[in-house]
Amino acid sequence: MPPVNLDLVTGGAGFIGRHLVATLRRRGRSVRVLDRFVPDDMPSDVDMVQGSITDPDTVAHAVTGAERVFHVAGNPELWDRAPDTFDSTNRAGAECVFEAAAKAGVVRLVLTSTHAIQVRGEMPGPYTRAKQAAEQAALERAGRGEPIVIVRPTMPIGPDDRNLTPPTRMLLDFLNGRHPAFLEFETNLIDVREVAEGHVLAAERGEPGTAYVLGRHALMMSALLDELRRLTGLPMARLRVPYPLALLSARVSEALAGLTGAPPAGSVEAVRLARALLPVERDPAAALDLPAWPLEAALRDTIRWLDRAGHLTRRPRIGP
Repeated sequence: MPPVNLDLVTGGAGFIGRHLVATLRRRGRSVRVLDRFVPDDMPSDVDMVQGSITDPDTVAHAVTGAERVFHVAGNPELWDRAPDTFDSTNRAGAECVFEAAAKAGVVRLVLTSTHAIQVRGEMPGPYTRAKQAAEQAALERAGRGEPIVIVRPTMPIGPDDRNLTPPTRMLLDFLNGRHPAFLEFETNLIDVREVAEGHVLAAERGEPGTAYVLGRHALMMSALLDELRRLTGLPMARLRVPYPLALLSARVSEALAGLTGAPPAGSVEAVRLARALLPVERDPAAALDLPAWPLEAALRDTIRWLDRAGHLTRRPRIGP
């Protein structure tokens, strides 16, 4: 029989998932991971289930015996050569997990949504549409009494982002001098380790049917570049690009990516998000009593990890 304090983390080999697994283990929880990939360095005491969240039999097997489920798995990108993959993974995959968790009678399910769905007007693209649909399905189930809590991280940064999710890749591109110009907009960054802690607190203290924004440091893109310049000593982009030109550039970049299969330098959905995204108005600490992690530490740890992992082409002036 599985232990009573068993937590299932879907996507536990990914960026947020890895840090969530570490946080749960530090709290003495037994952890099972459902992921398509099995990392070589997954702790031996973690029960690993290899498979997809879109396969009902695999998900049912993974959920069996779990007291809590953290549904983190999904496609975090803002572009895909096959846009339908966002719906099949982020919406249908989530509904598959919801159904299996309901049948297994889990005590609490935490859905990793995204702050990117809090926008003015319509959703900017297929990623946000699929995430909104998954969240709507979660809220409908919670309305029928299922114990589902939602968290909406903003832009997680920190060490060990092996898949280079969009926020990390954005920082990397500026650190490597790939972008000579930038689009001015308000960002909101949060340490991925704080995001992991927020997931746990949502499971422990969150109200079913409630969505908690996990955001922390709001600053304009120009201010973020100034901070990167200060921390690394590297020159950063100073030329601001107007929104229409950024959108045109993204369209051209996506057209080329559709021909080559290589990810675009910038996506249309990302540019639209920059204009449409609503600011974070509520401190998550007020609802979940989530301790704040400082921005400078998160940026330093991100830069150091990128350097150690061999991703930087320019040498930063930053200590080990």
